[in-house]
Amino acid sequence: MKRFIVILLTLLSLSGKAQESVIIGGDNWCPINCGQDDAQKGFMIDAAVEAFAYSDIKVVYMEIPWTRAVGLARKGEIHAIVGAFRGDAPDFHFPQFPLLNITNRFFAMKSNSWQYSNIRSLNDVKLGSIKGYDYGDELNSYIQSVVDTEESNVHQMYGNEAVTRSIQFLKKGRIDVFVEAGPVFWYHAKQLGLSDKVQTVGYVSKPEPCFIAFSPNIERSKGLALALDKGVIMLKETKRLQAIAEKYGLPANEL
Repeated sequence: MKRFIVILLTLLSLSGKAQESVIIGGDNWCPINCGQDDAQKGFMIDAAVEAFAYSDIKVVYMEIPWTRAVGLARKGEIHAIVGAFRGDAPDFHFPQFPLLNITNRFFAMKSNSWQYSNIRSLNDVKLGSIKGYDYGDELNSYIQSVVDTEESNVHQMYGNEAVTRSIQFLKKGRIDVFVEAGPVFWYHAKQLGLSDKVQTVGYVSKPEPCFIAFSPNIERSKGLALALDKGVIMLKETKRLQAIAEKYGLPANEL
């Protein structure tokens, strides 16, 4: 992977007069960002492509496991990560305008009568989460406090297709509850044919702004964040951002 990125960056730099590019990485978090070879690459990628076009910047999207994507961007080997909350990478450069406001929720099978009441109620279930994701201070602290203990009730998934595999664990009973952003969970549950067998059993926090965030170790990052903001303003003014969201089934009130 690292060699491929170096080759890609070299080719882009050798292009001379070619269009300026920005490399954005992230794991498959469809419909926010999907597979790099998918015909529809996800709301944030489509929005970024059109927003950066106003500054004549080409988007190169790479599907990379989340913790690796953050690490590569932090080292300056790719320019940005997609689907980031501020807590995911507080040292990164964040645009002024988020592309979405997302609520993390708890999900369970409909056969499960458990409901989230407070952070202590999680002690009664096997909780599924994804390594490296930001769930807000309270839940982050809870997961960190128990995940490496001998009797941990938290299972952390990582790598490719982490959301899909977590929902499959939920179905098989290997976890009781899974925490995920609402649109992402429902998208994958539908793909697995489980929409009518799962339910929301609580909310982690209020909606949080979600961004494309830029490397702290690339000189262009502040300029790229400004270019993205410029494009997003134009997309909002022309109602184009809402049209892209509707294509992926995302409600306008989350923009």
